[in-house]
Amino acid sequence: MICAPVTKLIIADSEHDADMLYASGMFVPDPFIAIEMDGCWHGLLSPLEVDRARKQSKLNEVHLDSPWREQAAQQSRSGLAAVAAAFLATKAITAVQVPAQFPLGYAEQMRSWGFTVTPVDGAFFPTRAIKSADEIRALAQAEQLTRRSMQQAEHYLAACSIGNDSILRDPESGKKVKSADIRRVIETFLIGKGAMPAHTIVACGREGADPHNIGSGFIRAHQTIIIDIFPRVLASGYWGDMTRTYVKGKAAPEIKKLYRTVREGQDIGISMVADGVDGASIHQAITAHFDQQGFPTKTIRGRQSGFFHGTGHGVGLEIHEAPRISTSSDILQTGQVVTVEPGLYYAGLGGVRIEDMVVVRDGGCDNLTRHKRQLEIA
Repeated sequence: MICAPVTKLIIADSEHDADMLYASGMFVPDPFIAIEMDGCWHGLLSPLEVDRARKQSKLNEVHLDSPWREQAAQQSRSGLAAVAAAFLATKAITAVQVPAQFPLGYAEQMRSWGFTVTPVDGAFFPTRAIKSADEIRALAQAEQLTRRSMQQAEHYLAACSIGNDSILRDPESGKKVKSADIRRVIETFLIGKGAMPAHTIVACGREGADPHNIGSGFIRAHQTIIIDIFPRVLASGYWGDMTRTYVKGKAAPEIKKLYRTVREGQDIGISMVADGVDGASIHQAITAHFDQQGFPTKTIRGRQSGFFHGTGHGVGLEIHEAPRISTSSDILQTGQVVTVEPGLYYAGLGGVRIEDMVVVRDGGCDNLTRHKRQLEIA
């Protein structure tokens, strides 16, 4: 039995859809069509974008979509699904594979016209998880900007004074410092360097007990301050990701122990990352260490406490992508870029999380973050 080659179809913009950006290699703000046949990617673009696509995209063939739009209109059809259907019909193709996030409306239209539309179970581009040398350079650049923005936060915290109420004061205005003030320092730097931050986390004290609470309150001395920065470089579309936890002033013994335990857990995780290693075994080793140090994961008065999220995730054209380092089995492969970000969280105390981004290699990993881990800032 001879199997016919699979035809793949994407209809999306490449500003927000990582698969389309991966296929086309260029940013287009409005949805367009990409079709893969026999290993050749065809792009169907509007008059507004087609000339730029011919110069900038990595598509093998770039077509003006107007002729196919006219063919669709002759059949009283309109929209991008109709344009794709008209193009496919000229190639005698009636079955396509699409990404899992392919719009249902497009799929239903095409099925009504006699096409078989099958969503792919899992990654549409499994190769996206394995980064090329160029991609790793782009990720390293993103992480370098992330590290530099973290330094801006450190410098700002160092310049702040501590009021009699333990709330930090801005070094210039003397106003009480909130999470938004530190976020502004970080994000202003990143925007000026061509990176787009979003929902940067600056969570102090109790706010830090919720891992994804971006923080809104005052920044107080002697309490943990979780800063998690994950910007996207606008020129490349690749992301950085880094977390540090600080205390302005003196950390209490229980906070120092919490921090030391998380740092040791991260050391365990980074030391285990290598080609062929199951991410689940890394997560289990860190969890076991936390248990041994007296920080088990459990529910206290209806709230989760301890280490209740995954150890890490892939980073690339999406901030969260394959693979995962968690309770589920996922074998790491050379060229993948993953975070290692264990954390411990307690409602009355706050939280500690430390995150680096590493490249999986044969026998180990390369750390792209290369930034010191420092708890106290004087």
